[in-house]
Amino acid sequence: MCRRRLALSKALLLGMCALGMISLAGLASAQTENTLFDFTETDSFWPQGGLVQDAKGNLYGATRGGGTYGVGTIFELSPPAQAGGAWTKTTIYNFLSWGGTGNIPSSGLIMGRAGALYGTTYVGGDSRCVCGVLYKLVPPTQQGGAWTQQVLYAFTSAGTDGRLPNAAVVINSQGTIYGVTQQGGAWDSGVIYQVKPGTGGTFTETVLYSFGNNQDASTPNGPLVLDSTGNLYGVTSLGGAFNQGTVYKFIPPAKAGGKGTESILFSFGGGSLSSGITPVGDIVFDTAGNLYGVTTAGGNGVGDGVVYQLQPATGAWIENVLLDFNGTTGRNPAAGLTFNPANGSLYGTTSAGNPMKAGSGIVFQLTPPAVKGGAWTETTLYDFTFFVNGALPAGRILIDSSGNLDGTTLNGGLYGCDGYCGVVYQVTP
Repeated sequence: MCRRRLALSKALLLGMCALGMISLAGLASAQTENTLFDFTETDSFWPQGGLVQDAKGNLYGATRGGGTYGVGTIFELSPPAQAGGAWTKTTIYNFLSWGGTGNIPSSGLIMGRAGALYGTTYVGGDSRCVCGVLYKLVPPTQQGGAWTQQVLYAFTSAGTDGRLPNAAVVINSQGTIYGVTQQGGAWDSGVIYQVKPGTGGTFTETVLYSFGNNQDASTPNGPLVLDSTGNLYGVTSLGGAFNQGTVYKFIPPAKAGGKGTESILFSFGGGSLSSGITPVGDIVFDTAGNLYGVTTAGGNGVGDGVVYQLQPATGAWIENVLLDFNGTTGRNPAAGLTFNPANGSLYGTTSAGNPMKAGSGIVFQLTPPAVKGGAWTETTLYDFTFFVNGALPAGRILIDSSGNLDGTTLNGGLYGCDGYCGVVYQVTP
């Protein structure tokens, strides 16, 4: 029962927090969905964050609950040997409930060199606080061997180095890792940090920027993205001109010990809230340098969030609302977007769906207009059903090597946890 309450609280949190440039031509849901794995209370449960795929087609992700010590796992899903067969799940790491190794993984994974996995935990590290760690999982050197966890940095109770890392990290070509924390820093409103590799396998953390001074951005609410020149971009759920969230840019310092530069590209909110409020999740670039993302609330409709485009401009960037969620399709997106350069489409999820249907969240596609200035077309690719194939999709979609859309739902599914264990799903668009 305790676990059920925790899952419901998470669902409510993600769910809480105007008909613009969109065609309604593609509202029907007719795509193929396949549940790759149903989690159970006796194993691991509550998968959160995006998946990654290796060259063999295996998928990797994290669960917030379950495992040997009850505080989360990293899992591998291997495709079937033949068409129509079952995927095989293997727990490759069980987080510990003690020590400084971290537990309750809070972010999606990224894959680095030689198949190593990187992520963050929301808890663990300094034993005196709920601070979190940045970790690396190194694959075994021989078949059948064990994966090895290495804590690259444990955030501390001092708080000035940041605490509660809640998003995936990014790695540049030199091996420097960048990430954000939700709290900590000079004003306890989050930081941008870097972790650089040193000699002898050591790593050094540096706070590059502290959010929260006056009308600055505050409380990072999604992963960073790198552009081609090494600049960083992300979203915050608070701060900005109206304290309703921002999209920001950060230029890292040119040399060690230098000072980087932060600027707010766009402040959400204002009188009508039509721009959306409380941006969340991954933002993405298209090939023309435009940024795309979602807000979990606001808009001209019933306040269920928007999909927005930001076009580069001198000073504040120009926002176009591409989709205003109004309850007839999805509601309250809790994860960011994925861009497909092959067709220019955007893919995403919402934490809730049409209440006249299953209401458990959707997978959607936004297709760009055929002519400049035309309307984007939204298509609901799949409606989730809570006790059948999952609910509350909260992680970024992965476009896998076969062109399928893979992701996780935090709740729902067939087995255990009073139905709140979650699934790994695959949608064929």
